[in-house]
Parts: sequence; structure tokens; C-alpha cells
Amino acid sequence: MSENYIGYKSGADYAGAEDLIEKEWDYLQQNRPDFDRTNIKAVALSGGGIRSASFCLGVVQGLAAKDKLKKFDYLSTVSGGGYIGGALSWLWSDLWKEKDSQSKSFGVGPGDFPYGTEGRNFNAIDPQANRNQASLLRHLRQNGKYLTPGHGISVLSLVSIVLRSIVMGFVTLMAIASFIFALFYASGIFIPKKPEAEFFWGIAGVSILLGYLGLHFLYMIVLARLKHTSNSKRGYQLRRLFETILPWPLIIALLCYLFASIHWVQVSLSEYDSASALQVGSGSALIGALFGAIGKQSSWRKYLSLIPYSLQLILAAALMIFGMLVLADYGVAQMIATEDYTYLYSTGLAALFVILLAYVLPINNISIHRYYRDRLMETFMPDVEKVIHGKKAFEAEVANSVPMHEIKLNKENPVPYHLINTNIILVESEIAKFRGRGGDNFILSSQYSGSNATGWRKTEEFCDGHITLPTAVAVSGAAANPDAGVAGRGLTTNVIVSVLMSIFNLRLGYWTSNPDPGSQSEQGKIPSYLIPGFWEMLRRNKMNETAEFVQLSDGGHFENLALYELFRRKARLIIVCDAGADKNYEFGDLANAIEKARVDFGVTVDISRNDLKKLTPETTPGQQEMDYPVADQSFLLSRVHYNDDEAEAEPAWLIYIKTTLTKNVGADIHGYKRVNPTFPDQTTADQFFDEVQLEAYRELGWQIAHDMMNDEKIKPLL
Repeated sequence: MSENYIGYKSGADYAGAEDLIEKEWDYLQQNRPDFDRTNIKAVALSGGGIRSASFCLGVVQGLAAKDKLKKFDYLSTVSGGGYIGGALSWLWSDLWKEKDSQSKSFGVGPGDFPYGTEGRNFNAIDPQANRNQASLLRHLRQNGKYLTPGHGISVLSLVSIVLRSIVMGFVTLMAIASFIFALFYASGIFIPKKPEAEFFWGIAGVSILLGYLGLHFLYMIVLARLKHTSNSKRGYQLRRLFETILPWPLIIALLCYLFASIHWVQVSLSEYDSASALQVGSGSALIGALFGAIGKQSSWRKYLSLIPYSLQLILAAALMIFGMLVLADYGVAQMIATEDYTYLYSTGLAALFVILLAYVLPINNISIHRYYRDRLMETFMPDVEKVIHGKKAFEAEVANSVPMHEIKLNKENPVPYHLINTNIILVESEIAKFRGRGGDNFILSSQYSGSNATGWRKTEEFCDGHITLPTAVAVSGAAANPDAGVAGRGLTTNVIVSVLMSIFNLRLGYWTSNPDPGSQSEQGKIPSYLIPGFWEMLRRNKMNETAEFVQLSDGGHFENLALYELFRRKARLIIVCDAGADKNYEFGDLANAIEKARVDFGVTVDISRNDLKKLTPETTPGQQEMDYPVADQSFLLSRVHYNDDEAEAEPAWLIYIKTTLTKNVGADIHGYKRVNPTFPDQTTADQFFDEVQLEAYRELGWQIAHDMMNDEKIKPLL
């Protein structure tokens, strides 16, 4: 086992991470005096954007108020839960302190928890701590609209960043496509103003298809001659070879027909009207964008009701790509029409310039990820000294440059060890499990970072130690990303939609070096806009665990409750906050977490349908005075069974907390519910919380936590 890299060990305990966890537990024993690897306690904070961050803050405040948080060894977060988890790790770290600072450190107890322990009554013993806690909570409440915080950064700033990505992608695609079409014209394959040119492509496509059929015929002849050895090694290898090369004639034929249709559309429209090709090319791209932008609830949707919504967006993406290629062909044809015979050199130089520029531009710095990351950092990891001393805290210069590996534990201040969960995109993995799921759980922590698929590298060495806490939190919450979707499913996993998103660099995810030394990845090498960005979009076979660069996205794309790694570590008590949007109370995130734990670790959880009904709002005779359905309770206590548990072993427990309303929550929360009927499951697309909205979720979490800790069955476990 290398000191800086730990590989997946097939057949080992802890699902191949035995060596990793041994190192991790050694570190915890050195820095948490009461750490007991046979009795691990953990808190898991789910995804759900700013809604989850607000609710989970209330729950953690409740634990700190009763002085229970110090007993928990792990804090596992994903997506929105990582917002507040990252904030706590930052505030606990002391790295925010200025030189010669007199500010007191934050901890996990009722007197020193960073945001206070109730949100209303702070530490009455220490007035200075009271002011510090109140200042930090006020900063959070007033910056719930973190994407558009003001002070020069507005909605137009966000729109401008998105437009920059779209324009860069458009220019890159047009430059490269124009040069390819120029080569077609120079070689005579395309002929300006003559639709007969695409006849060649049609003949080529037909010829390839005939060759495809001929290949089948040849295979059958050979197979007939091998009929007596059909079960031999030679016959099996022949079948494998044939089935491997079989798709390529179809792919080439489809490309022929695609180019033929592009040129036919462009030439035919140009013959009708010289501006028609330009209008149709740009129009189809714009119509595709509009087609995809029509919301599900839009009045226009009724005219498209016969086509499934997901298919509409796929068609929209295909239409946009086709329209842009028609525009590229039209541009080259116009250059030829003006008798500018330097078109080949012009398009070649343009393509060369764009490629060289794309090669040197760092993709992570010019994507939407960077904007998203900076806004999260300013709200959840601010310059603390400025906040607590009443100064302007619009920026976060300190957290911006502190590497993740410097967020270390301190035995004098026993805070939980933070695991930040992300998803490594593996849609072209050589391993069926990863390919089917679309990825694997990839952790970022102060000690090691990686996954089963890649192994785990020392975080100080991973990406040359440049991963910061704000970057890790933003990656964990990168919900919108090509080739990634919740539990490996969803519209953005579609190839056409993903290619379009990649062209426009519409991604919140993050490209990193592969932790696996076998990938020959240089940890200090910076991923560029060309490689892996634009090139990997075209060369999709490298989106796997062997690639030099790998792409990380929202941890919820793998598992959205942050339970996976805690089950792997066989925690004996887990408190999990489920704050994902689930207005129909389908409990999809819980089902996904339990399924993956059972399949990968042999772990089972005793939660029945009747248990979940207690968390589901419904109208009963005893609730008729309410204006809306409410649930019997907001939390469950369930037994967890690890596959190697012995009969005499201490039982393991899961406390599952759900964002749901009961009769007993405060009148102010019920008042907010009456004005906002979708509370507490307002859409995750709403990342613009005002003070009232943020406080409603925080207070709901705080009250549920106190009810949970007063439960007679749960009290002994805490």
C-alpha cells in the first residue's frame, strides 16, 4: 500500500476500501480522543440546494444545543447539505483567523457553535461569542440569494456567464465545422449551388449499407464452414470480432446521410433565396432553443402534449446542432460565392486559432462552475473576521486559496471528520456496474480523495493539492452537468442533450486529474477547454476510469443522502437529514441509498411502507382543523443490519429525518405554509431564498431535531 495512493482491493472488507478506512481511522484516533471504531456515530446531510442547507443547519443547531454534536465522528454531506457542511468545516478550522487575531475558535457545543444553537437565544454567558454567532447567522439569512448577492453581482452577471459559455462553444464548433466543410468543397465532395453533391453522399451511404449486408453474408459463409467448430475458441473469437466491428459501417453510413442532409438543406434553400439558408440555419438553432425552453407548465405545452417532454428536449437539442452545422456550411458556401478562393486558408487559420486558444484555456475557470463556486464561497465561507466585526463582507479572499488538505482535525476541538460526496462520471466505463449507474461515489476529504473506480490518492497530492474547500462543496452540488443525472438517470444523461451541453460548456461539474497512477495522469496538469473538454465530448469512449482526466459532478447523481460512505464504514448510529424536494413523498432518495447499500455492502435497513406512511402528510379525523394534510411524525428510528453482524454485537441504528410538517411545529411555520402551499418541498430550482424562506426551513429543522432528541427510544442512543 503506497503512502500517497490506495487502490481498490477486490474482495476486501469495506467494499474494497479496507486500506483507505484503516488510514482514516488511524487519523481519527490521533485527533479525536474518544474515537471508537466499533461505535462510530455520524451525521449525513442530503442534497437539495439552499433548501437543504437551511433545514440541515436547524437540525445540526439542535444537536449542538443539547451538546450531542461532539459525539459524532463523521459529517457526510452531498450537494446542498454540503453548503452548510462546508461552512461548518470552514468555521471550525481556524484558518479564517487573521494574523494575531483575538477571535475565539468555534466548536460543537451550545456555547461555541458558529451559528448559535437556537437562532433566537444565543450564548448569554459570553456576550462576545453571542455577537459573533449572531453576526454569522445574520450573514447567512441575508444572503440566501447567493447566486445574485448584489454589490455589483446581479442576475445579469449570471446571464453573462451563461452567454459567454454559449458563445465560446458556438464559435469553437463553427470554426472547426467550417474548416471540415471547406475541405469537402476543396476536394469536390461538396459543390456550391449544386444539390447533386449530396448525391455522392447518398451513394456512399447506400454503398456502405450494402457493404454492411455483405459483411453479414460473408460472416454466414465463414460460419457455415466452421459449423463443426462453432463452439471452439476460434469460432467464439470470430464472433466477438464480428460483433465488435459491426456497428462501424452503420455509424459511417449515418454520418454520410447527416452530411448529405446538411448540404442538401443549405443548397436547396440557397437556390430558393440566397438568405434562406442563413435564416433556416439560425432559425432552427433558435427554434431548438425555444422548443427546449418551454416549461412543463407553459400554456404552449398543450400543443406539444403528444410528444413526451424528455423527447421534446432531445429533439430540440438535435435541431440546434443541425442548425449550427447548416450555418457552418452556408458560411463556407458564401465565401466561395464571393470568389474568395482563400476560403480554405481562412477557415483553416480560424480553426487553428480556436484550437490553440481552447488548448491553453483552463476549462474549470471559464465554465459556469467557477461563478457558482465563488458565490457559494462568499455566502457559506466568508471572511469571518469581517463578518463578526461588522465590516463589509462581500468577498471571501481567505477561503478562496486555502487547500482542502489544510482543513484538519484538532484533538483540542473534537469536530466531525468531513466527507464531501461527489459523482465521478463513468458513462463509458469498462465495468458494467459503473457504466449502468453512470458513475461511482467519489469522496473529497482532507486526507484522501477518490473512489472505488479510481482508487484514493492523498488529497495533498491529488490535483497537486489545488482542490479547495469551496471547490469541493461546489463540485458536490454540481446538479446541472452533461452525462449525469440523479441516480444515473435523467434527461441530461441522453447523448444528444449531453453533446449540446458540452458544446456550450453548460456544466457545473469539474474536471480533475485521475487519482489512479495507472492512468498516467499528471496531477499538476490543468485540464483545458480543448482537452478534455471539447475533445472528450467527441471522443466519448474516454469518459471512464482509465482516462487521464475525469469529470466530477453532483454527489446526488450517485446517492443524494450522503449515506453510502457511512454504510461502508459500518457506522453504528447515523442521523440523516432528507431535505430533497419530494412533494409526492415517494422517498426516492432513501430507496436509492438503501438499494446501493444492499447491493454493494450487503447492508439492510428495516424501514417498511407503514413506517413511511407516518412521515407522509394526510388528512385524518384528528387533523380536520388543519387547512392541509400533516404527518404523524417527522423522523423514524430504524435498525441497520451489516452483513457481518454477530448476534451479540451492539445493534446499529438509522435516524431518518424528513422535511415534513406535523401539527406540533410552531405557528410561524404553519403560517408560512399557508402562504406558500408547496413548503417544505419548494422546487430545488429556487436557489434565491429571502430571509423569511430560509428561516422557515431552518426553524423547521431545529424543531424536528428537538422533538427527535426527546423521543424515548432515541434518547438512549444519543
